[in-house]
Amino acid sequence: MTAHAPTRVDDERRAPRHRRRAAWATLLRGYLRTSPVAVGFAILVLLGAIATGALWGEPVPALLGWSPDSIAYPLQWGRVVTALVFSDSPVDAVVAVLLALTVLAGAERILGSARVLLSMLVTGVGAVILGGIIELGVNALPDLNIAASESVVLDPTIAIAGAIVAASGLADALWRRRIRVVVFAVLGMFALYAGDVEWWYRLLSALLGLGFGRWLARGIPRRPWHHSSTRETRSLVGAVVAVTGLGPLAALVGGGGRGPLSLVADSFSQFNQSLIDRCAARYVPVCDHQIALLVTRGVGPALLAIVPLVLLVIAAWGLRRGRRAAWVLAVAVNAALAALAILSVTFGQVFLVEPVDGAALKYAFWFIGSVVVPIVVIMLLVISRRRFQVRAPRRAVRAAVIVVGIAFAVCVALFVVAESLLRRAFDTPPTAADLLVEAVRRFVPPAFLQGIAQPPYPHQGPALFVYQWVGVLFWIVVVVMIMRLFRSTSGPTASSLTTNVRYRTLLRRGGGTLGFLGTWEGNEHWFSDDLEAAVAYRVVNGVALTVADPLCTPDRAAETVREFADFCIARGWQPVFYSIHDEFLPVFSEMGWQTASVGEETVMHLPDLEMVGKSWQKVRHPFNRAEREGIRAEWTTWADLPVALSQQIIQISEQWVAERSLPEMGFTLGGLEELNDPDVALLLAIDTDGRLQAVTSWMPSWRDGVIDGWTLDFMRRRDGAPNGVMEFLIASAALRMKADGVRVLSLSGAPLATKPLLAGEPEPHPTVVSSFLAWFGEVLEPVYGFASLFSFKSKFHPEYRTLYMAYSDPVALPMIGSAVGRAYLPDASPAEYVAVARSLFARSR
Repeated sequence: MTAHAPTRVDDERRAPRHRRRAAWATLLRGYLRTSPVAVGFAILVLLGAIATGALWGEPVPALLGWSPDSIAYPLQWGRVVTALVFSDSPVDAVVAVLLALTVLAGAERILGSARVLLSMLVTGVGAVILGGIIELGVNALPDLNIAASESVVLDPTIAIAGAIVAASGLADALWRRRIRVVVFAVLGMFALYAGDVEWWYRLLSALLGLGFGRWLARGIPRRPWHHSSTRETRSLVGAVVAVTGLGPLAALVGGGGRGPLSLVADSFSQFNQSLIDRCAARYVPVCDHQIALLVTRGVGPALLAIVPLVLLVIAAWGLRRGRRAAWVLAVAVNAALAALAILSVTFGQVFLVEPVDGAALKYAFWFIGSVVVPIVVIMLLVISRRRFQVRAPRRAVRAAVIVVGIAFAVCVALFVVAESLLRRAFDTPPTAADLLVEAVRRFVPPAFLQGIAQPPYPHQGPALFVYQWVGVLFWIVVVVMIMRLFRSTSGPTASSLTTNVRYRTLLRRGGGTLGFLGTWEGNEHWFSDDLEAAVAYRVVNGVALTVADPLCTPDRAAETVREFADFCIARGWQPVFYSIHDEFLPVFSEMGWQTASVGEETVMHLPDLEMVGKSWQKVRHPFNRAEREGIRAEWTTWADLPVALSQQIIQISEQWVAERSLPEMGFTLGGLEELNDPDVALLLAIDTDGRLQAVTSWMPSWRDGVIDGWTLDFMRRRDGAPNGVMEFLIASAALRMKADGVRVLSLSGAPLATKPLLAGEPEPHPTVVSSFLAWFGEVLEPVYGFASLFSFKSKFHPEYRTLYMAYSDPVALPMIGSAVGRAYLPDASPAEYVAVARSLFARSR
């Protein structure tokens, strides 16, 4: 055969493959360059596992591990190092290698190679020595149900746990919180419930890492974390609830666990062996129930016993999605568990014999895990309840209730019919009443039936199978319906979709620079009878707050305002027009309404824009510097973003929220949710490594169906981003828009700001409202930076357009002020409002 020379087509086909290989090679080289300690430690652990045979499951020599007895023998102190390198099982070795290549590599990027190595030595060695001392002391306490003293520690993850927590000390506020919450939740869960000694050493290492990280961060100015965003709060609360469900599960999987809270797991086992043993010494009615559980044990009853834990884990998943039903489920399950524990103590079902030989301490831990922990979780849920407002549509709720009801009826009927036909499997023939009672009991986890009279039960055959599995079948249906309910969203109804489309249609005819605010979720829409005029508004505490100018032609301004006001009054609402421009002031003056300035909009007229001269140096210099550094501006939409960039935007936004001492604002200030709109454009600043440095979002404004302007809304920059990156983005946007023939660029409104006076312009006559708003803006400045942002926008030499609030009744100002505050801070808790009040008081002194 004749060999063909490579053609141009062949080269083009190979090119993408070569580029992918080159990209992967670049990533690998960068990873090895920034993570030498992590890679070296992973290799060391792997070689140690191979050398000792641990990777194949062979026993590891005890002389390599650390035990409490080693403290008394100085010659064995070298084991503090070998215990942190060698593993005692193939699973531990693989997990340690994976954690080293991922978690430890992340810590190394934060700390640097030298400091991460130092952190591993300090926290790992310190935890091993301190753990040995503590373990010797714990062994002196009788029957504490904590890991035994003869344990030999061989665990490389001890040093990794300390290093990652130490790294959190130098991480930004968002990741500092995430690392610490996740690490201590996981380590605490396994230590308190499973109780294996390695988990206690890892927890000690993490605690030492907490202190060592603070020492490493000494002298470094750090922004404290304050409030979580709604998204972040949901995730953290969900993690806490998940731990309360997974902890007892971990103890059950580990054979009952040896942690101080492991006794809680007895409530979720098929039967309680310790209670059965005590029944031999002292009979109480609960013994009948325990013996029945022992006789009818199997996979089905085991699954039924852990239903509360499964529900908690499912609730945690729903809480992360902000579901109100998940919040109700988590509160209900924790309340039921706490009530069960209290009843168990009240009716003496726990203490069948007097606790002796240190058992009182065990039961103290049991009380903490069974009563205190659920109550604390309920308190956390109540405090954060405003974050969980996502409700399923009524149709989905009705469907779930109907399906669960049918499943209940079918399972009850199945149980009664089957057991009636199979009575011979019962030692004592059940009556019809017995079968009905037991049919209901089959859906209740065994722990909740203690102390209740035990009806007859089957011992074998199909009757026992039905007895064991009918309740599990019902709960499977319940779990499936709950998960479907969590996935259901109310979303816009058909009518709201219609009104939103109708509003956007009018908006495209011409709606001003702020008209797009009316499309945001949470707004309602009023339309005139002929559908040619519209007002976007939201009702807060009986006040109807409009958003931006009414959508209408100039000749219909007075008619539109009056009709909307009548619409509100007829429903008992106080109408307030918010963030309107001066074109509408004559209408309100004629109506006898009061007006007050509530902010300033800054507008750039693009046809005449020329960034030349000394006055533009503060914009031109950062723009040129960013271009020299290879930063590029990318114009896109949220739907077109690759996952890597969208995740970076979320991270930057969460970081920004975490560093604010007061909650994130809404109403006329957009957040992440407002970015996901096909009409909204994003302008990103991306460096030469493809890393996002800053992001801005732009809302369109139309005239006769053509985009006539863009309005800046969302602005976030990464911590450590180059100075001037925002000037670069806004200047890039202005130049792009000018080239596209856009007429107006609005830098949006600055709440509570006052425009600078021109030369010779008299100061406006102060009023009570204007004086209060000026003082209020000054008070909030340290937290939200309204005045600083307004000053930043002045670099672009904009035209100032005052934004007004119009209201009919000055007596209603306190109610209006409260409504505006709630609109801007919709998710704020009472504690956060107290924080606002404290800030106001501190600034007013």
